[in-house]
This record gives sequence, C-alpha cells and structure tokens, in this order.
Amino acid sequence: MALVAMRHESLEKKMELLCRSLLLSVLLAAVQVHGQLPSTESFISIDCGSAGNYTDRDTGIPYTTDDQYIDTGTNHNVASNYIDSSIRKQYTTVRSFPDGDRNCYTLQPAIQGYKYLLRAGFMYGNYDGNNSVQANGPLLFDLNIGVNLWDTVNITTTSSTHVYEAISVALGDFVSVCLTRRSDSSSTPFISLLEMRQLKSTLYPTATSSNYIVFLARVNFGAAAGNIIRYPDDPYDRIWKPMNITDDVLTTASKVKNFQDDEFEVPSVVHQTAAVAANINDTTMGFYWNSESRSVGPYYYVNLHFCELELLPEKDVREFAVYLNDRTWEEHYRPPYLMSGYIYSTSQLSSYAQYNFSFSATKNATRPPLINAVEAYSLWSRADVSMTRIGDVEPMLAIKAEYKLKKNWMGDPCFPKTYVWDGITCSNGGNDSRIIALNLSSSGLVGQVSNSFSRLTKLESLDLSYNNLSGRVPDSLADISSLQVLDLTGNNITEIPDRLIRKANDGSLVLRTKSLNMTETSSDPKKKSPIAIIVTTSVVLVVLLALAVSIMLILKRRQQVVVSNAPVGQYVEEVPVRKMNHEEQQVQLESKQFTYLQLEIITDKFTQVIGQGGFGTVYHGYLEDSSEVAVKLLSGWSSQGMKEFLAETQNLRKVHHKNLVSLIGYCNDGEHMALVYEYLPEGSLHDHLRGKTSLARPLSWRERLQIVLEAAQGLDYLHKGCKQSIIHRDVKPSNILLGQHLEAKIADFGLSKAVLSDAQFVSTVAIVGTPGYMDPEYHRTLQLSEKSDVYSFGVVLLEIITGEPPIVQGPGKVHILERVKPMINRGNIEEIVDRSLRGKCDINSVWKVLELAMMCTSDYSDQRPTMADVVILLKESLTLETSRVRSEILYSERTTISETSAFGDISGTFAPSAR
Repeated sequence: MALVAMRHESLEKKMELLCRSLLLSVLLAAVQVHGQLPSTESFISIDCGSAGNYTDRDTGIPYTTDDQYIDTGTNHNVASNYIDSSIRKQYTTVRSFPDGDRNCYTLQPAIQGYKYLLRAGFMYGNYDGNNSVQANGPLLFDLNIGVNLWDTVNITTTSSTHVYEAISVALGDFVSVCLTRRSDSSSTPFISLLEMRQLKSTLYPTATSSNYIVFLARVNFGAAAGNIIRYPDDPYDRIWKPMNITDDVLTTASKVKNFQDDEFEVPSVVHQTAAVAANINDTTMGFYWNSESRSVGPYYYVNLHFCELELLPEKDVREFAVYLNDRTWEEHYRPPYLMSGYIYSTSQLSSYAQYNFSFSATKNATRPPLINAVEAYSLWSRADVSMTRIGDVEPMLAIKAEYKLKKNWMGDPCFPKTYVWDGITCSNGGNDSRIIALNLSSSGLVGQVSNSFSRLTKLESLDLSYNNLSGRVPDSLADISSLQVLDLTGNNITEIPDRLIRKANDGSLVLRTKSLNMTETSSDPKKKSPIAIIVTTSVVLVVLLALAVSIMLILKRRQQVVVSNAPVGQYVEEVPVRKMNHEEQQVQLESKQFTYLQLEIITDKFTQVIGQGGFGTVYHGYLEDSSEVAVKLLSGWSSQGMKEFLAETQNLRKVHHKNLVSLIGYCNDGEHMALVYEYLPEGSLHDHLRGKTSLARPLSWRERLQIVLEAAQGLDYLHKGCKQSIIHRDVKPSNILLGQHLEAKIADFGLSKAVLSDAQFVSTVAIVGTPGYMDPEYHRTLQLSEKSDVYSFGVVLLEIITGEPPIVQGPGKVHILERVKPMINRGNIEEIVDRSLRGKCDINSVWKVLELAMMCTSDYSDQRPTMADVVILLKESLTLETSRVRSEILYSERTTISETSAFGDISGTFAPSAR
C-alpha cells in the first residue's frame, strides 16, 4: 500500500519544515554535547556475519560478531552493487542457515524476569548470488522468540531493509531468537543484525512473563523526513520513524518531561514535534493502516502520545475528541504542557480491515487538535504454546558451555517436537515439559561430572558413559529423587558418594561405574561389588557408633537442656542453660531505655494484649506525647527468650528502613526485659487474610500487591542494604505489620541472623522457623542463606493469591504448593484465586505473581530469584492492576502498555487519513 497524502505540501512549507527541524537538531545536539550519554552496558548488539567488532559511527553503539551467540550458519557479504552510503554497516553482511530447519541465537547474559526490547534486521542484497527474490518470489521464513512465533519475515525486494521489533520478558538467564524454515517455502533463512536492549521494569507493563508484544509501527509525527530518532536520544534505543499527516507542524526547543511513573518514557525529542490540524474546523487530520497489507496479529492495541508545545493564553483551550472508524474513542482530551501525555487501548481493538484514527476539536476548543507520536502493536500469549520448563533449560545450556559441546542445542529443548535436542527425552508436560532422560554417551566430555546435572530435577536416566570424566561424582546427584539409571561406564571416575551407592544397593538406582580405577557397582542387591560391601559394612558400623553416642549425649543433656516456650507450630534451637555474661546482658542501644515502672505506666499495667510470640507477650501503650507504642515483654528468664532478645536488639540497632518496624527503646531492669516498638494500628497481613479483620472487608488485589511489595523492599534492604546482611528466618503474614494506610513493615527479628556479606551460606546447629514457611533446602542441609527468606516469601505470595494458609489442618496436611500445582497445570487461575478477588483483579497480574511465587519456592536456592528481582516483578504486577483500576474509573490520560514492534518501511503500513 502506498502512502496516501490527504493534501500536497507546497515547496515553501517543505523548506520551512526542513529549516525548523535542522535548527531543532542543532540545538539538541548542543545540549547533548554537555550531557552524559546513556549507558550501552546492558545492550547486546550483533552484526550477523561480520568479521570483527566495531563501534557504529552514527549511534556510538558497540557491535560484535555473532560467533559467541550461535554455532551454526555461514557468513556472507551482500553484493557490492547494493552497498552505498545510505546503507548501515550492519546490513552489508549476513549469516545464512542452509542447514537445519531451526537455528537459534542464545542471547546471554539476560536477567530472569527483566524486560527486553528485541530487534532483528534483514537485507537480502543478493548475498548468495542467486537473485532469489527475482527468481523465486518473496523469501519467507519464521522468526521466533523461543518457541513463540514473533513474525514471518517476508523479503520482497533485494535492496530493502526489513526491521522487526518485539518486547519480551526473559524467562531465564538468556533469550532465544530462532530462524525457522516454513513448510510452504524453500527459502533459506538469513539475518543481518540482532539487538537486545534492557528496559526499565515499569515500561510497557503489559509485556509480562505470560505475554509478549509484536509491534506494527512506531511513528514520530511532525519530524523532518529522514529524521529517525533512536539512541542516544532514546536511551532504550527504540526506533521512531518520521511521518507527516498534515501541512502544519508545531515544534519547540524546550525539554519535554516525563511524569514520575511514566510507563512509556517517550523521549523529549519525539515530543518536541507534533502534527497539528490546519484550523479549528479541520476534521481531516488522522492516519490509518490496512491490516491486510501488514499484519502482526488478529487484534491490535494502540498508544497515542500527546504533548502541548505552545504556552496557551489563559482563555485558549486545546481540546479534542479521538475517533476510531467514526466511533468515539475519547471525548475530551487536553494534552499537558511540556509533559508527556497519552491515551491507550486497555483491551484489544475490534477487528477491522482498516483502522482509521481521526481527531476533531470539541465545542470548548479554541485551538486545533495535535498528535506527537503513535505506537501500534499486537499482544501475544505464551499460555497456549508448549515449552520446556526454564529450570531445565538453564542447566542444559550450562552443561553445553562447560563441556564446549557442539550439538544442535538451540532454542527450546523439547518443542516443537521435530526440533527436540539430540540426546534428550522429554515428558509430555504441555507448556511445562520436563527433561527426563539425557544421553551424552561418547560425547567427548572432559573434566569432572558437572553439578549442573543435579539441577535437572525430574531426570530419570543419565548416561555419561565412555567420555573422559574424572574425579569425584558430585553428591548432589543423589538429590534427584526420580533418578533411576546413572551410567558412568568407561570414564576415569575415582570416587562415588555414599548416598549414590546406598541407592544402588537398595535397588532404587541402576548405577554403572566400571572404569579404569573402580570396580563396577551393580544395582542388584543380591550381587554387590567388593567396594559396595566395604562401604555397606562401614555405614552399618558408623550408624551403630552414632546411635551409641547419641544415647549417651541424650542421657547427659537431660538435666542440662531446656527449650524455649515457643508457640505451637514453631521450631526452636535447643540452648544449654547457662548464665549470660555481662556483655550479653548489657545490650547497648541507641534507643531510649525504659524502667519496668515506666512500662507499667505506658501500658496501664499491661492491660491490653495485642500479640503473642516466642519472645513473649505484646502490649499496647501510650508514651507521654500520646504516641502509640507496642511493648514486647520477655516472658520469664528462658535462655531462648534471652537469645531472641539479644538477636532482636542487636539487629534492630543496625537497620533503618521505612518497611521495617522501628525500635523506640528497650527495658533491661533487673529480671524484666522488654522491647518498645512503633505501633501499627492495622495489625498484620495475617489478620486481614484470615483473622477477624478479614471479616470486615477483604483486601483488594491492589492492596495485597502493595503490601507484599513493601515487605519485599524491607527484606531486600536486610539482605543487601545493611553493612552486614541479615537473614530474617521467620517471614510470614503475621510478621508483616500494617500501618494506618496499610503501609507494610517487617517485624519480629528474634530469629534473625547476621551474616558476612560475602558468605553464600551459614551453617546452623538446628532448624528454626515456622512449619509451612521453612526452606526445604535449609531443612535438609542446615545451610541457611538469603534464599531461605525468599522461599518463605514465596509462600506468602501464594497466600495473598489463594487466601489460604500454607498448611490446612486435617488428614494429610497438604502444603499450599502441592494444592496449587494441579490447578496451575490445568491453567485455571479462577480455581486458585481467593473467592473475594474473582472478577476483581487483572488476571495477567495474578499470573505474574503466581509464576513469581513458584520461582521463589523452588526446591533449590540457586533457582530462586533475589529479593531485588522480586521487588522488580511485583512492581510490574502492581502496575498492571493499577492500570485496570484506572481504566474502570475512565482515567485515560495515564496508561499502561507493552510493546513489540515489527516494522520496516512505514509508508507501506501507515498513511494520513480523514475521518
């Protein structure tokens, strides 16, 4: 479709526009010289087929060769007669893929849960000398993000450049971009450039782990022809292509600012030009596109960007209506002065052959309509596409990198089934398939057996036979409960962990270990190898000795050990009775010290109980200035209570954060010990989910998100914001307290533990915490880490979604994780969500939190996100829900959206139009 102009520009108008644009460019360039350029540190910029690295002369962006991102394909130069000064260097070379039906780039590093803009560029340029476009018609092949279709590449001319753009959330520490042959075309896939840009998490909030966006176009109205805006003017390197839909334009040299929570952050230079209608009565300003000429999906979403560039006199008004195909889309809109404003579609537009947007002044207006920019895109869901669980893909890529394997391990391991990776067998898990067998026999593996194999937690068979593996087999392989066959035959293995040998001897594992240095271990319990017999005998002796020692210790400690008076359902460490030394008793605090008599006055002799914990009872009180406080009184002289008192006071004096409860003072008066805190009148999150408070009014989804976001910020500060990291160890809804306006604060630091900042794990002598919230890895190993808090927080997230406790009392006591997994597999969010929330929340927001909760509660700590990651993802979820609420009250000036963009020559897509 050719660009359709509604009126012809005069030569004078064109010259005037060009001069004004040039002047504006000079002014902006002068400003840029004195400013600091945005960082390109997180950019991945690949010149496909290039022989060397370089810095782009126009943008200053460093480009690299693609050798480190893909193992397949061949490099070519485009024909010299297609290269001139107008062609960017990235389009002078290509990488083509004559072999294989699917070839994938693995873009690393990425950060799981972060949002990325992806851009792929193509120019045929007769690189193969076959003049394929003329001989065979259009070149057609598919472009995919992992297993999800991004777009169909359609090359219709030899010299044209084609650009496709998308925004997608990284599901792991990498993003796969694949080029796939089509069954209806014999075309050989190729690519000229591939780029990935990290976006701020608050931008384009509809791009989630469940949805990705494909762009039709991104257009800058009022800019001079050929004046394409991208990095460094746009720090995210989005491409804004110019287009004029009117004879008249407005420009300004003044900086246009974004709102604090701007969800698009359109760059100032884009907002500094606008198309404007000729006069107040002009109803012809608009644009349209034909969906049949360029389609990125069955339904579209649109963002319209506006900014008032003129300082209007007090009596002047610029107000207009927006129409879509003659239907009112927005009745009264006034663009903000030198600030970014926008109107957006909150749901998919109806399906039309042609989409015609037009603008008309209202009766109140004294100035004609204007528009600065537009983005049009399609939103795609990952939910209906089968894929391998990301927790299995990441270790597979780690194994590939560690052993430098040259295999067809690209894209998704299990799907589509015609592209299953060599040597693996997958379960039929739909959109959550698992790797259940891995055969790397005779694959030239050198070195030790990688720990990454143990991250394949559903593995049933692992064949590593006839390689050059040596040393000790990692003990972590025994943690794979599903593992039935482990073949290590023909390697140089020198040691196998006892746990694996025990599994072999009890018949639960077929273990083959025949090598140069070991006798084969058989899984047949009737035919044990000599080494197995020795180990088995040793184990029996050790067990008997340990049992005898244990009996002696128990008898000896019966009179030496007492256990704290912990509430029902809480594990505590056993501590020998002893007198506390002077330093422990004299806790030095920066807070105020109270006498016991003062506490009696403050609490009116401890009349109003507001809580109960392992440390003691909590009372309500008033200070002299009438401010309310909570007084936690130590119940008796138990050693555990003293230990908690010391832990809480020592840790609280180090932390100061808006999402942590503040310590006002303490009491250490003879036998009386107490802590005095700020009072939070709305109780705890537990009270609002399942306590008496929940009967009054259930928390909305937005309130729940805000509460857990603030709690996550508090935990993130404990983990990374303190000079010495602190692990809370008892994260649960009853320890998330709420202020008058439901602001959340983490409380109860009696079990918390300070650790060295560079320590990944801390060894403990016993397990403490609350059943249902405790990290299973910590439970197994007694190795405590920050990720133990992350696990507990994941359980809290499941509670705000379901409204249910972690463990339902009754037969079986099934944990909340086991209760929701079957429902997740069925894909029915309505079954999972708290009944009080159904129909009253953004489903994408809930799915996002549910996915986050499942990541947090992974069995293995290295597969869990950090609290910093959790904060980012919760902000995205909150933005989605906030947008839903805004749309309900018809608040149209501020919006949400996500983008994925695929566009080349916009003249074939967009055109000026009349209403």
